[in-house]
Amino acid sequence: MTRGSKRAIAGYCTLTLMAAAATVWALMSGLARLDLLGDAVQVRIVECHSEGGGRGGSHSVCSGPQVGNEAHTLKIRYDGREGEVVKAVRTPWSGYTPVDRSFVSWGVHVLTPVLPILGGAVTGALTLREVRRVRRDSRSNAGVRSRYDAEGDGRIPEPAGL
Repeated sequence: MTRGSKRAIAGYCTLTLMAAAATVWALMSGLARLDLLGDAVQVRIVECHSEGGGRGGSHSVCSGPQVGNEAHTLKIRYDGREGEVVKAVRTPWSGYTPVDRSFVSWGVHVLTPVLPILGGAVTGALTLREVRRVRRDSRSNAGVRSRYDAEGDGRIPEPAGL
C-alpha cells in the first residue's frame, strides 16, 4: 500500500464520518424545531433584547418563565413581543428554540439532512473504491517477485548468449 493510498483512504473516511455527524445534527435539529420529539413547553415572554453583532449579525433573544413552572426562566432566540406566550422546545445541544410548523419550515427541516446524506454516500463510495483498488493491487502483486530478488535461486534461467 502506498503512502498516497493511505492518505486517500484516511481522507475519505474522515469526510464520510463528518457527513454522518452533519446528518445526525441536521436530523435532530429538524425534529426538535418541528416539535416531533414532543418536549415542547410554553414560555411567557417577559423581556427581549438584541445580542450579537459583528460578522454574525445581531439577533433578538427573549426570556421569560415557563408556563406552569414560574420558577424556571427560559431564554430563546425569538423576535417576539413582551407578554406573548410562545411554544418552545429544547434542542439536543441544550438551548431552547421556538417551534415553527409552517409549510416552508417543514420543507427546510425535512430536506436539510439530504445534502449530508448524499455527501456521505459519495465519500463512502470513494472510500470503498480506494480500499478495493488497494486490495486488488496487493493481490496481483503478491505472487510476483522481482528478477533481482530471485537471482541465484535457480528459478530464473540465465539468458542464453550467442
